[in-house]
Amino acid sequence: MRMWSLIVICLMLATVAVAQVPEEPRTIHQIEAALHRDTPTSADLLGRPGEPILPLRPRAATASHPCATVFGYLPYWSSSANLHYDLLTHIACFSVEVNANGSLGDDHGWPWTSVINTAHANGVKIVLVATLFDSSDIYTLITNSTYKNNFFANIKAKMLEGAADGLNIDFEGGGSAWKAHINSFMFDLTNYLHNELPGSEVTFAGPAVNWSNEWDLPGLAASCDGIFIMGYAFWGSWSSTSGPNAPLTGGTYNITNTVLTQYAQVTQNNPEKLILGVPYYGHHWKTTTSDARSSVTSYLGPTWFYDDEPASQTYGVIWEDLSQTPWYRWFDGTNWNQVWFDNAQSLGLKYDLAIDHDLQGVGMWALGYDGARPELWDQLATQFGGCSNGCCDMDGDGDVDFNDVSAHLFCLGGPDNTYAEGNFCLGGDTDGDDDVDMRDYAQLQVDWGG
Repeated sequence: MRMWSLIVICLMLATVAVAQVPEEPRTIHQIEAALHRDTPTSADLLGRPGEPILPLRPRAATASHPCATVFGYLPYWSSSANLHYDLLTHIACFSVEVNANGSLGDDHGWPWTSVINTAHANGVKIVLVATLFDSSDIYTLITNSTYKNNFFANIKAKMLEGAADGLNIDFEGGGSAWKAHINSFMFDLTNYLHNELPGSEVTFAGPAVNWSNEWDLPGLAASCDGIFIMGYAFWGSWSSTSGPNAPLTGGTYNITNTVLTQYAQVTQNNPEKLILGVPYYGHHWKTTTSDARSSVTSYLGPTWFYDDEPASQTYGVIWEDLSQTPWYRWFDGTNWNQVWFDNAQSLGLKYDLAIDHDLQGVGMWALGYDGARPELWDQLATQFGGCSNGCCDMDGDGDVDFNDVSAHLFCLGGPDNTYAEGNFCLGGDTDGDDDVDMRDYAQLQVDWGG
């Protein structure tokens, strides 16, 4: 009897491993880019024609902001209507398309003046995303010096058009050929942009699993400013069973494995280079039974949190201990339906993993997929919100002393003597009214501790 129990357990684990993922599945970035190829850019992202673009403004000294990086992808088909800028540090505008010869294709209306100006006014950095999803084209681009240099110059110009504060490279495709060259490409690109656009940040959209050990992930982390780990698509359209999109635990591959095994060397030595990406989307299957991880009869497509949260309350949310993720099910009269997704509880556990291992922060695919619902913003606020730069530390050395008093007196100009965006003196603007006056000086005296 005991032997039969062991055999059953082994078969169950084997089924989970087989059903989970094939080698290097297409990510949601690729899938949705193809689905929305003909979708126009959302009007609320674009702003008014001819509207001037504002530079990044430092957050007011006492303004609340995230205590770690919160990096959100904003696809051109999404909306900025419900963004909480006080809970974001980076908005990654997805995307401008890249060609194999280094020229740029569809930029989807870039620059998105409305988003850029609102983000910059709130101290949130704008990152331009460059996409290429064909393995052969990636290889051609990154191994041909002429094409590579064309891309460097063209993407720099495109960043300048929208006053972008950084660049995210989202190159994806099967095979190992281009991955053997991507680190040197990223190293050259990062050095180029650091020299040409001082202060710019260069990141890469990296895999959750190092399939066939084709990636040198420590080398990739060393070649740029950071890796956004696409911590999702562990199950999907290819799966033979239903299952979690981003399991924290359980099975052969999961988010814990991603951070502690796939990226082990980076997590141990350079955790500040890693941003753990999480999904604001799920998956919908028709299944043969109502059981968790049932065999599937068809895949109906991705789902969005703004639908899944209320639907899970209607049908009854089920928590799977194995993966530490939620799902729900219903019978439509003919078939069982299952949706596996992430909610505030499951995302909070992933955030804990990032916090516990001192990662640079977290991010999501994608902003807007929560609609007007508050739950996911509330979770970010609970785990990352509430930090401030501290009043009046104008030289950024962690205290308020004579140097800060001198700088403050230099900037003291009285009411309504406002300063331009990005001016050093805005560091002394404690009440956020764009001037440094006696109200700010009074706050300086309160905080002055030497």
